Amino acid sequence: MGQEASKPDPNARLQVIGCGMSRTGTASFSRALEILLGGPVYHGGSQLVGAGEDHIRAWIHLCKHTPIETESDKKVVLHGLKNLLSGYTAVTDMPPILFTEELVELFPDAKFICTTRDPESWWKSMERIAAKTDTEADRNDRVLAFLLALLPTMRYWKAFSDALRYGRFGELFYRSGHNHPHPGQYNEHMEYVKRVVPPERLWFYDVKEGWEPLCKILDCDVPNVPFPRVNDAEATDRIIQAQVQRGILAWTGASAAVAVMGFGMWRMWLAR
Repeated sequence: MGQEASKPDPNARLQVIGCGMSRTGTASFSRALEILLGGPVYHGGSQLVGAGEDHIRAWIHLCKHTPIETESDKKVVLHGLKNLLSGYTAVTDMPPILFTEELVELFPDAKFICTTRDPESWWKSMERIAAKTDTEADRNDRVLAFLLALLPTMRYWKAFSDALRYGRFGELFYRSGHNHPHPGQYNEHMEYVKRVVPPERLWFYDVKEGWEPLCKILDCDVPNVPFPRVNDAEATDRIIQAQVQRGILAWTGASAAVAVMGFGMWRMWLAR
């Protein structure tokens, strides 16, 4: 998260699926793929925030059909993924990474590149924003839902979070008895990726290594520009802060409008 939402190109072909966890350099990876592939890249966090209400509502609808229990569920999920991700040259980050197994089936010619990071370093980055208990998670969700309630798109954030938590995210990461983010989540995701992606289609990549390993995977020349460096944590924090500030301003404006209306009605009553 942290970059502008990309606009799909109907002529683009999905070539790369970045299946690495959030906070593994996915923002830098997305920018690098834009340069190398010359087309729009779907970075999950950025698209959720910036692609409009229909987009996030489509994800909510899709996630509500997980865990997949029927053929109808599978049809909804596959159809939804194809519609949401068409028009991009690459896909990265959450929520698409949760559907890596389905993307293997949908895009048989795409390469799967899993961005990596030291698990302890990854958890250190995640821990400061992760709720420690179910009670804390519920409280945080309620506060955020209230702050974002007046904002287009973001007013659906809690519905999206709930659909993930009780759907595919919970299916993958809460099966070990955890009901909120935990240190083992990184390794659980790596196990999932290795299990569902054929080894001949899967590569692992650390963004700290820069252009050369990535260009080798994609069989392309190293570009004559610096490798993009975007701090995932800082970029995400900026997005969250900006949305919260917008929410506070929206509530301030709404409160002021109510106060003005109330004052006007009071004056009208006095003038009777």
